[in-house]
Amino acid sequence: MEFRLSYRAYRRAFRRPLLTARGEWAFREGFILCGESSGRRAFGEIAPIPSFGSESIEQASAMLDELVKDPDLEIPDSFPSCAFALSGIKSALRKKSSGAESRGISQSYLVAGLLPAGGAAIESASAKMASGYEALKWKIGVGPTDEELSIAAQLFERLAPGVKLRIDANGGLSREEMEQWLGFLSPVREQIEFLEQPLAVGFESEMAEASAASGVPIALDESLNAAEGRRWLKAAAWSGPLVIKPLLMGSVEVLEASLRPLAKQLVFSSVFESSVGLRQVVGLLEALPQSPYALGFDTFDFFDDNLSVDSAGPIFPLQPIFQTDLDALWNLLPHSS
Repeated sequence: MEFRLSYRAYRRAFRRPLLTARGEWAFREGFILCGESSGRRAFGEIAPIPSFGSESIEQASAMLDELVKDPDLEIPDSFPSCAFALSGIKSALRKKSSGAESRGISQSYLVAGLLPAGGAAIESASAKMASGYEALKWKIGVGPTDEELSIAAQLFERLAPGVKLRIDANGGLSREEMEQWLGFLSPVREQIEFLEQPLAVGFESEMAEASAASGVPIALDESLNAAEGRRWLKAAAWSGPLVIKPLLMGSVEVLEASLRPLAKQLVFSSVFESSVGLRQVVGLLEALPQSPYALGFDTFDFFDDNLSVDSAGPIFPLQPIFQTDLDALWNLLPHSS
């Protein structure tokens, strides 16, 4: 059975640059792949973030040129975004060939509302709660700690009953700053879902000890990426939540097997992918037991183009994702190969 692969690049401008502990992010770059076999087509997306342990855009482009020549080429572990996209395409084509293609998910999935960094989070939180969001996510490590703690105090005062806040430091805090945050959060731990990756990769034991001492759950995110991060995806390796970004984590089949025993700890998170990557994420969601955590996919309104569904809201928009015409989306992109 002949398999052919082609790809097209995209470069999307954020409506407003995204501020994180790593700085400002103005453009999202990646690739859409099209695999064809026996008259059938399937699509995948490569959306790398090198700071999370993936290949770079340049490395992905070079690998794609090789994969176009030989789609069966073995992809190294250092190219997890390429591996995710291509394995997802081949898996989708096998399902289409066997008649086992997914028709959609029967469950509904909640989405965590993403707040802007800094003081703008306060007004945004009120709007998100009015729209029905039951979980909110706020990024810290962008401004001075004292200022962010003051903003956090105002956020907690305004949280509606039952709404929980997850706070994401992107590994940008010092040990002293983490202790400051945990001291602040401990009295309000009933209102916090978790503190996400306060320290850099390599300081997991310190984060585990701090979580146990404070009673505040700490989630791993950056620590899970790249080949070294796989050790935290083993049973009992980490007791708290695990924030996963599937498009950065390698082969879909391998990922599904490793994540299944950890399903109740998983927090699915976006890498600001298009509808193509979202369709692939939905396939993984469908294959795993449902997690109790709202999905981190409140990213649809960050772009003003035709590569994503229009809006998410507090419920993951399954039908718009499945109804997206991926062939039409593919035709919007300039030819690359």
